[in-house]
Amino acid sequence: MAIAIPQVYLIHGTDEVKVHKERARLTAEFVPAEHRAENLTEIEPPTNRPLALRQIAADLMAELATPPFFPETRRVVVVEQLAELLGSPGSDAEPDTGPGNRKNKKKTANDSDPMKAFCHFLEHDLPQTNNILILSAIEEPDKRRRIRTNSPLYLAIKSLGRVIQFNQSPVIFRFLDAFSNRDLSGALRSLPELLTEEEGVGSVYRMLIRQVRFLIQAKLLERSGGLKGEAEQFAEKYFPPEKGLNIMMEHPFASDKTRRAAGRWSLAELNTMLSRLEGLTKVIYPSSSDIYVPDAEVELEHFVLDACGTGTRMLTHR
Repeated sequence: MAIAIPQVYLIHGTDEVKVHKERARLTAEFVPAEHRAENLTEIEPPTNRPLALRQIAADLMAELATPPFFPETRRVVVVEQLAELLGSPGSDAEPDTGPGNRKNKKKTANDSDPMKAFCHFLEHDLPQTNNILILSAIEEPDKRRRIRTNSPLYLAIKSLGRVIQFNQSPVIFRFLDAFSNRDLSGALRSLPELLTEEEGVGSVYRMLIRQVRFLIQAKLLERSGGLKGEAEQFAEKYFPPEKGLNIMMEHPFASDKTRRAAGRWSLAELNTMLSRLEGLTKVIYPSSSDIYVPDAEVELEHFVLDACGTGTRMLTHR
């Protein structure tokens, strides 16, 4: 007897890279590339705030209830950062998605409950189709935005579908904080543990490139004037409009820490560090035709020693 495939998936955790990879893997599994234009819908929040279900519930249920054009294919809907799944740990309060939500709270209290209607749809209507819902949620490292495991929607997903969790080790945040603040001993204590993890070398390398880029952006924001409005205008004009590449699109808690730490670096040091990291690409991802490749773990340790310990002088000499 064939095993029934779950139709609802929740991928969540603090490891943003692994959450995105799993979401891409599931999407590719259910929707072949040649059918994506017709059978794949991706819904993302327009800002850094989570997306409220009341904003999309009707369209989301209509999309999931629509049969695909070809009977042998599936219609897949991917939704990121749904507010009803996120909140303070243990909170059962209505998710706060900003001033607009508070303004309309009285109105929505008298309307039909979108959470109840959506959970009913998942339980009774979605099984009548072969369509798939994939929800992804990135939990914030400061623990103010976590999956609400007592949420009716979370409980419905856990009962009907599959929950997949990817959490970063706290050592990652300790390492990045120590590196950004030029705390050499703290960075060196955390680095060996990170390097022993799966994809350790590649993961540390990608984290360092991202963090150095964010530190450079923080320095540029300082030069733009530093005021919030001026910084946002500068970032909108000059920074990539993509989360993970733009410090202003990160959670305020994380971006504020990076902007404070940027004062410990000069722009010349950061540009030199980025150039050296880019030069390490062949060490981290060697070609099969390379006769000799230096040890990647040793090279990363040398990089951290030079960057946090002596700065540009050593970086330019290696």
